[in-house]
Amino acid sequence: MKVPEIDERTIEWIKISLLESIGEKRLRTLMLTLKDPFFIYEKDIYELITLLPKFKKIFKQIKESKIDITDYKKRLQDYNVDVLTILDQEYPNVLRDIGNPPPILYIRGGFKKEDDLAVSIIGSRTASYYGKQIAEKFSHSLVNMGFTIVSGMARGIDTVAHQTAINKGGRTVAFLGSGIDVVYPRENKKLYQEIIENGAVVSEFPLGTEPVAVNFPQRNRLISGMSLGIVVVEATLQSGTFITVKWALEQGKEVFAVPGDTRRKTSMGTNKLIQQGAKLIVDVEDILEEFPFLKRKDFVPTSPAEEIELSTVEKKVFDSMRESPLLIDDIIETTNLPSSKVSSILLSLEIKGLIQQLPGKRFVKRQV
Repeated sequence: MKVPEIDERTIEWIKISLLESIGEKRLRTLMLTLKDPFFIYEKDIYELITLLPKFKKIFKQIKESKIDITDYKKRLQDYNVDVLTILDQEYPNVLRDIGNPPPILYIRGGFKKEDDLAVSIIGSRTASYYGKQIAEKFSHSLVNMGFTIVSGMARGIDTVAHQTAINKGGRTVAFLGSGIDVVYPRENKKLYQEIIENGAVVSEFPLGTEPVAVNFPQRNRLISGMSLGIVVVEATLQSGTFITVKWALEQGKEVFAVPGDTRRKTSMGTNKLIQQGAKLIVDVEDILEEFPFLKRKDFVPTSPAEEIELSTVEKKVFDSMRESPLLIDDIIETTNLPSSKVSSILLSLEIKGLIQQLPGKRFVKRQV
C-alpha cells in the first residue's frame, strides 16, 4: 500500500529535527507550543521568545539553517515511509500518553484501531528452546484473543513472538533502535517485510540511524508504552529487558514473567522479576485476569490436537509425548506400536505443526 505524500508542515518539522542542537525534548516542546513550524519563519526572534524564552538560540539556528532535505524526502518516498508527528490525529494515543512521547514517528505498514489492544512479548536474544516454545505459546494465545503482539525485532524471543503472530494471522508491531531504513539484525530482513504486511515497523530515529547501544533503552519505552502489559519470557540478570520493565512500571503497565529453570542464566532475570513482584504466568488466562474488562466470554483455550483432526493412532502417539524432548524409542515403548508406524505418525504430526523434531531423533510437543 502506497502511503500518502507527506505534507509540507511535517517535512518542515523533520527538517528542524535534523538540526544537531535540537533534541527530542526541545522538538516536542516546539511542536506542542507553536503547532505550525512556519510560524518560526513568519515571526521575528523577539515575538518567538515571548512564547519560549529559553529558545532564543534555537530559533536563530532554525531561521539560519541551510539544511536541504530533498534527498531525505525522496528516500522516505522510495521506502514508502509514512511519518506521523505528535500533532497528527492518527498518532497513537497510547504513545501520546506515556509522558515523553516521540515528536516524530517513522512508520512502514500502519497502525490500526485494534492495535490499542496490545501486549508486548520480550526476552533474551540468546533464548533457549524452552524460551522459544513459551514465546510461541503466548504469542499464539494472545493473537487468538485479538491482541496485537508488540516487540523489538531482536534475535531470540522478539523474533519468535513476531513470527508466531504473523503465522497465526495476527497483527504485530516492531519498534526499532535504528532508522526505519536500517534492518537490524540483518537476518531479520524477511521478518521485517512480513511485519510491514501484517502490522507496522516503527522508529523514532531519523533515516540512516545505526543500531547503536544507546538507542535501545530509549526505544524500549515505546515497546512498553504501546502495550497494556509486557510479558518477559527469558532474561539474564544483566538483560536490557529490565529497562523495558522499568519503563512499564513508570507508565503504569502490567508486568508479567514466565518462571524458568533456576540453573539457566536466561531464567535468572525472570525469576528475579517474580521475586520483585512481577506476576508469575503459565498461560494466557493469567494475563487476562489483570484485564477483566477485556476478557471474551466465548474464548475457550484449546490444545493444538483439539483444533486439528487426528486419527486414533495419531492421537495415541501425540498423547504419549511430553513438553520435554523424548527419544523415538521412548515413544515406541510407551505406545507399543511398530517403529515404522511411529516414524510415519511422527512425520505426520510434524507436518501438522503439532510436534517438532530436535537433533538426535528427539521429539517434543509444540507449546502453542
